Amino acid sequence: MPTESNKQVWDYLTYYIDLAHAPGFAVLVSGRWGVGKTYLLKDFLKVTFDEDAANYVYVSLYGLSSIEEIDDALFQAAFPVMTGTAAKVAGRIAKAGLKFLKVEPGDWNIKEFLNKFRAKVYVFDDLERCEAPINKVLGYINQFVEHGGAKVIILANEQEIGADEDYARRREKLIGKTLQVRSVFDEAFKHFVSNIDHAGARGFIEVAASDIATIYGQADLDNLRILQQTMWDFERFFAALLPEHTANKEAVTTLLRLLFVLSFEFKGARASEEDILTGRGMTAAIMDQFDKEAPRRPLAVAGERYPMVDIDDNVLSNELLVDYLVRGVVDADAIREELNASRFFVSVANEPAWRTVWHWYERSDAEFDAALAKMETQFKQRAFTIDGEILHVCGLRLFLADKGILKLSKADVVAECKQYVDDLYAAKKLETGAADDPREIRFQGWGGLGICESDTAEYKAIFKHLISTIQQSVVDSYPDRAKQLLSLMISEVDAFYRQVSLSHADASKYVRSPVLAKMPVDDFVNAYLALHPSEQRVVMMALKGRYEYGRLDQQLKEEKPWIVAVHAALTKRLQELSPISQRRVGMHLEWYDEIVKTSKELATPA
Repeated sequence: MPTESNKQVWDYLTYYIDLAHAPGFAVLVSGRWGVGKTYLLKDFLKVTFDEDAANYVYVSLYGLSSIEEIDDALFQAAFPVMTGTAAKVAGRIAKAGLKFLKVEPGDWNIKEFLNKFRAKVYVFDDLERCEAPINKVLGYINQFVEHGGAKVIILANEQEIGADEDYARRREKLIGKTLQVRSVFDEAFKHFVSNIDHAGARGFIEVAASDIATIYGQADLDNLRILQQTMWDFERFFAALLPEHTANKEAVTTLLRLLFVLSFEFKGARASEEDILTGRGMTAAIMDQFDKEAPRRPLAVAGERYPMVDIDDNVLSNELLVDYLVRGVVDADAIREELNASRFFVSVANEPAWRTVWHWYERSDAEFDAALAKMETQFKQRAFTIDGEILHVCGLRLFLADKGILKLSKADVVAECKQYVDDLYAAKKLETGAADDPREIRFQGWGGLGICESDTAEYKAIFKHLISTIQQSVVDSYPDRAKQLLSLMISEVDAFYRQVSLSHADASKYVRSPVLAKMPVDDFVNAYLALHPSEQRVVMMALKGRYEYGRLDQQLKEEKPWIVAVHAALTKRLQELSPISQRRVGMHLEWYDEIVKTSKELATPA
């Protein structure tokens, strides 16, 4: 049954259906996408006709691109018994329906159809999403009203149709009454809550109903579909939390408000992935204050739309939010880790010093001063060895120098940070969470926090130096890694396959690194020939998977001389083998001969 806000829609449709004569016009039920038009009308039809679907025909025009396709949809709606049969084959549905009505194809017209099939009302939904020309679609529907005397209800979002002269002219002829559907939050919310399976999430959302209603109203999207999707997404997020997280009501309330607001903004196309990734957080907010001439960032505008929510709250990182909102990724481990490091669950005493400095706006002067002193001591001791921590500390030092808190120029900070990286490299203490591909290192954030000063030339210089040093450190490690791989090939050939072949689902950091170029050719050949034939085959499969699709022309080009040398060495050793071994190894070599031929041509000196 309708709520008070849409009672006028229900009442008029009841009046229209009950007319004893042909009305001579159609009724348009209009409203924005997701407002609940379809839900309201299907509920109306169910109640009005006591769930007897034989009294109405409901046709969705969504994606239909021709009158023929609309014919098919009409027959399929009128005769659902044909659904799932051979009649669904393209072009067969309408023909099967005509046969069912005992009408010859040449005699087909809508008036003839209405004479044979007398429904009390015909409904055409999603008018704005029909891909056929709008004037032809309205002309088609008009035949039901003008020539068949039928009662017709059309559902559409007229805002998406736009100002079209043909539409306006045909609309005036066809539509006798327009009914505007309004979003009905309370009714829809109760229905959506009932469909949430996770008991904890369902209970918390019910408790937060007032907050959600307020945010929904402030969003002014009037879109119940977005509300439902957001609630389902939050259910998945809530399920990733631990009991100690859900027990902190302030934390979970903060999360719900932030996630609902960002979901509404993203799903409502008012904020993009890039806006969330780079245009949210303390750094973005500070930049707003300094650059008054720049266009306002979308999330700053959104922040004014929702006065009860801090849209720049750092309780979750922008990277995690993008994964959740844009890609649908709910990484329980990442969520828990970031929450544990947030202000709701971490104590300053247990917090890394650089994190306390980063949270300067939430820490007391005494806490900040103690943390800064400790961070600087750790910097002098070269205690930070992970790439993300190094970048955070360098960014913070640039920020503090800029504010006069650290008595250094920004140029001095750059020089000191570069020296810091060089010292770690010399001591072989430089670590990287990005393994062999420094390009994967987050430029703007790490550990759930955005890096200070990441948009400055000074920070970019430090970042570039760190990346190049890590790359060199990785290259320096190749000889040791090559020895490890050779040992692995001898002891556990399947593990060797997983480590070096991109065609394997468990492919590791060795896949994109030219580590094999540092493996002595004779050592590899001797180890290979000593393997059992079944293990030799696995090695060749690994190499084939490693080098196919042109990878020797890309990231593994430094291995070209190596693989050519291996091929030549194995070919030379063939004469030392038994006839059957010669045949077997020769067949293995043929598996990647084409790759080697290409490599020979490209590796041959000019």
